[in-house]
Amino acid sequence: MSFVKDANSGTICKILGHVVAADLKGSMNGTYNIMSKATPLNVQKNKGLCHGSKYLFSQYVGRSITLPCPKLEGYSKKEENIIWLKDCKDNVHTGTEYVIQKVEEKSAGYYLCVLPLENGGLQYNITRMLELTTKESVEPFKPKLIYPVEEQIELELGEKKEIECKAIVGYRMNGFCILYWIFNISGNDTVYENPERIVHEDNRISIIRPLVFTRIKAQHLNQLFECVLNCAETDQIGNIILLERGKSDTCPVVLLLIMTVAIFIIVSIVYVRFKIYFILCFRDFTSRDETLEDSKEYDAYVLLLKSSETLFSAKEETFASEILPAILEQKFGYRLCIFERDVLPGGASANDILSYINKCRRLIIVLCAECMADDSSMYELMAGLHQALVERLIKPILIEYNPVRDTTFLPLSLQLILRSNRRVKWRSASRSQNSYFWKKMRYLMPAKHINASEYSQNGRTIL
Repeated sequence: MSFVKDANSGTICKILGHVVAADLKGSMNGTYNIMSKATPLNVQKNKGLCHGSKYLFSQYVGRSITLPCPKLEGYSKKEENIIWLKDCKDNVHTGTEYVIQKVEEKSAGYYLCVLPLENGGLQYNITRMLELTTKESVEPFKPKLIYPVEEQIELELGEKKEIECKAIVGYRMNGFCILYWIFNISGNDTVYENPERIVHEDNRISIIRPLVFTRIKAQHLNQLFECVLNCAETDQIGNIILLERGKSDTCPVVLLLIMTVAIFIIVSIVYVRFKIYFILCFRDFTSRDETLEDSKEYDAYVLLLKSSETLFSAKEETFASEILPAILEQKFGYRLCIFERDVLPGGASANDILSYINKCRRLIIVLCAECMADDSSMYELMAGLHQALVERLIKPILIEYNPVRDTTFLPLSLQLILRSNRRVKWRSASRSQNSYFWKKMRYLMPAKHINASEYSQNGRTIL
């Protein structure tokens, strides 16, 4: 507690722990040189720390601000000892300046900076009051064209229509923005602009410029009408196109759809028709070889269905034993198992036949006209069909050497193969090595790499 003498009344004033320092312009209750001969200190009775003149500061919410303790140039250089109080009660900082990194609404209030001084054993406080107010942060608004952007409007001929172009220009009227329409219609007595309107919406100002059609004519259709927003900050353009209701220009869309469907159908037909050629080209290009993936000894087992009638004709047997191996083996590199040629004499038992079938990847069945399998070939047929259709261990290939008109006498399993895509018909034109017959045979046979030098006699005819 300290005491100061009142020079006018001669009384002693009690100061409650603090002495408020006034500016150096003159005395209030007396002048005393307590700092130095060159620094007089004007003192008065304590009226509380939060009384006296204020220094005003203001900042937007969300930004930073630095609060200085003003007018301390004439005092001792001990600014680092300045104490900062919020609303004269909360100690918030100690130092020369108080920095608020991000101003909030609660940051507003009174800030007291206190510089403590000591002289002659007495404690004095130099104080400055700052008032901080906050303002709502307002981001700069860029004018924007709202409507139209790119619009198509369907109308009827003779109809009256008003189309409004709308733009938001900001929080207050922007004198640097204009809104107008551009169109190229000869004799525009039926099309004109109305004066712009200013509209206040959601604390923002909008400009509306109507375009009026007193009567829709044919010359208005499929024409471009542009609305232009011209501001100092930006230039934006929107447009509309008028279409006759019920007669929209859908021809390009329909035409594109038809062309897409037509192309899909053509591609599908071409693929189905030339599927075999595509796959054979792919095999040759990739040099794929399925015969390396298993332990089979033969690529196909050749089975000739013959009856007592066909024994008198050697055509079918010549085809099965000579023509097939001449092309499939010598030209395409396949290995066939032909019973009459490869089965050792005396090894015609049922078990031997089944064992040979199990060594093959395909079962080639040569079917002739009006043939009925006899007992010697019936076991081979049934064993092979069982492997192909039931156990799916071998894939069948049915060669129709002569046209078969009546298939009812054939086993049901063989009739199923006849109706499948694994049937190949022999014709007189099939004698050419490049005929469709041999291409489909290669397609149905396992993929096998053929050396180009070995497959050089294209087009050779089988005699």
